[in-house]
Amino acid sequence: MSAPVLWHLKVSHYNEKARWALDYKGVRHVRRALMPGRHERTARRLAGISTFPVLELDGAVIGDSTRIIEALERRFPDPPLYPDDPVERRHALELEDFFDEELGPYSRLLVLHHELPDADLFLGTFTPDLGGAQRLGARAMWPRVRRQITGRFGIDDDSVGLAFEKVRDAGLRARAAMSPAGYLVGDEFSVADLTLAALLAPPVAPEQFPYPQPQRGHPRLAPLRDAIAEAGLLDWTREMYARHRGASAEIARADRSPRAVPAEAAVS
Repeated sequence: MSAPVLWHLKVSHYNEKARWALDYKGVRHVRRALMPGRHERTARRLAGISTFPVLELDGAVIGDSTRIIEALERRFPDPPLYPDDPVERRHALELEDFFDEELGPYSRLLVLHHELPDADLFLGTFTPDLGGAQRLGARAMWPRVRRQITGRFGIDDDSVGLAFEKVRDAGLRARAAMSPAGYLVGDEFSVADLTLAALLAPPVAPEQFPYPQPQRGHPRLAPLRDAIAEAGLLDWTREMYARHRGASAEIARADRSPRAVPAEAAVS
């Protein structure tokens, strides 16, 4: 049986949800990263959708980070991301859905908004594998690309204002749920914590994030980092990454075994 294959975008926070779940569970897998924009055709071919991540697992093709984590919980239950207690599990899944819908699109918009004025920063963040000639071409076309991205994501003063409100709302929801141990559901790390931290990873840029982060500490993102800090989530996100974003379980393409590595090797 071949190893799971994760089709992903390196910087995307929803893709980071799926990567983190695979790594947390120690599931040895192959990763195939595509350039943003170029991934849509592959996603449609594989899963009939236009977005990544897409996971090939045991002959099935699964799109959407939430569905991927659900499938991983069934196939590789240890270490768990869903709490054992039914009430806590329902709460964790409700929080996952809330952050997916009420934070993820808005944190992405805010990163785009703050980076779009700087072509080099934007290209370094979102297309880290773009080669020299291709990067020069993208740089030359940047005014048109910037207009396209602004229109596609509806970036204007109103949407930016709303997005900052969503960050504040996420902080309120998280702080209301947080236990003394710092977790959102009970005293253990769960899918709720993973989701919230992953969706804030691009602006926070934790050291444990597995790909280049040229935006880390960049002054253009300072207003966004300040808003996340005011929401009580900046240090919390860094702490979740430091505690639980352990070693990668990615394998070379030549090794397609679906065996899981020991959990202690994948979880800090």
